[in-house]
Amino acid sequence: MACKKCGKDKNKNKKTKAKKEKHELLYIMNPGCGWCKKADPVVEALIKDGYEITTLDITKPEQAERANEAKAKHNAQCGTPLFLDAETGNVACGFREKSVLEKWAKGEEMPAPEPRPERKKPENWKLEYVWLDGHDTKNIRSKVRYSQIMPQANLLKAIPEWSFDGSSTNQADTENSDCVLKPVKVFPNPIESRQMPTYYVLCEVYNADGTPHETNSRAKLREAIRESDVEQHMFIGIEQEYVITDPRTNKPLGWDKYEGDVPPSQGQYYCGVGADTNISRNLAEAHANMCIQSSIKIDGFHSEVMLSQWEYQTGIGTALDVSDQLWMSRFILQRIGERMDVSISYDPKLVEGDWNGSGAHINFSNRGMREDEDLGYINLLCASLQESHSEAIGAYGNGNERRLTGKHETSSVDNFSWGEGDRSASIRIPLSTVKNGKGHIEDRRPAANMDPYEALSYVISVVSNINREMLVTT
Repeated sequence: MACKKCGKDKNKNKKTKAKKEKHELLYIMNPGCGWCKKADPVVEALIKDGYEITTLDITKPEQAERANEAKAKHNAQCGTPLFLDAETGNVACGFREKSVLEKWAKGEEMPAPEPRPERKKPENWKLEYVWLDGHDTKNIRSKVRYSQIMPQANLLKAIPEWSFDGSSTNQADTENSDCVLKPVKVFPNPIESRQMPTYYVLCEVYNADGTPHETNSRAKLREAIRESDVEQHMFIGIEQEYVITDPRTNKPLGWDKYEGDVPPSQGQYYCGVGADTNISRNLAEAHANMCIQSSIKIDGFHSEVMLSQWEYQTGIGTALDVSDQLWMSRFILQRIGERMDVSISYDPKLVEGDWNGSGAHINFSNRGMREDEDLGYINLLCASLQESHSEAIGAYGNGNERRLTGKHETSSVDNFSWGEGDRSASIRIPLSTVKNGKGHIEDRRPAANMDPYEALSYVISVVSNINREMLVTT
């Protein structure tokens, strides 16, 4: 209040007494708690120092009731031991050293306890196990299980092995039919709604004794990589061609709408735009989008030379990774086809006559090809590949002799050749490689139905052997 005569505030220099804070210190404990046994001597020492601390044993009903009331009043969520000021709500959770508890007893505000980590609970997962069967031209198989899975950072470790009837996939006899599915990679399932975690699980096939099955070509590629001295420096990409077909007639989709079930001859379909030049672009686009959502690298796609024929390109990667992604991209392509009531054909020569077949060209380079500044090494490598031509044909898909006729942008199955920008050669040296004096080459021999594990086992091994021979001769 200001004085009327002098205008000064009479209370300005008056000291205000701070209201003394009340404290009711509680030590909430359980005699069976190991940390409480450690805390008991600390509490006794504080009491000897003159601090009033009431011990509440939660195993005794009356004391437990009082403890619960105090905890509820201040929303104290700690277990035992718990140090709680029932008046102020100041709390110290768990065992604490005497120096810390002395501050609590004096009324110093304790830092808020860290929230308890939520316990992870098992989740319902839909898992579709994907593997390759035992036929000469491998087919993709899959089956679904719903599992209670404990979430963790490494999804692969959370997924259990499974088994299947190998006698139904040309991989076992009926009398001893169990084969083991060993998960090797996990891909998100982009096709279905996310009502629960849903994954595709790529698997290798193993025998019951824990050894790789004889049809397990992925294991063979792993072995080829282990023995190779060039794989770690190899970059690989694959151009996968396929034909969309009617599942009942096995003829290219849409051909039945033309007179005689045959459309106009080739010439306008490659990269064509419009309903008169391509069929089912929606499938090709959906496939590329779904692959990308599933963490499968797709660099692009386009319509091919024959009506209803398409191609997509995998991203560049290592032999094992690219092979895994190619098989999973085929799997997703076929699953989308199921939904659209169409089939996917990888037949090397689906339609006889003046029509292109379907291939799976392998583009690859190693360090020497990428770093040398002239074409000498690349031409020497191409020339050396001639010696293993028959081996390559054996690894590059069944029925490929029907496609490799020397016509329709192919080389002859009987003769090996290579050339700059030549799509009729076994090996094409792209113009970009010719221009730069270094880069990759394209092996145009593989059929669309080739197993990339087998094909790249050959590529890795032969390039490694050629490199060793070059070192010996130089």
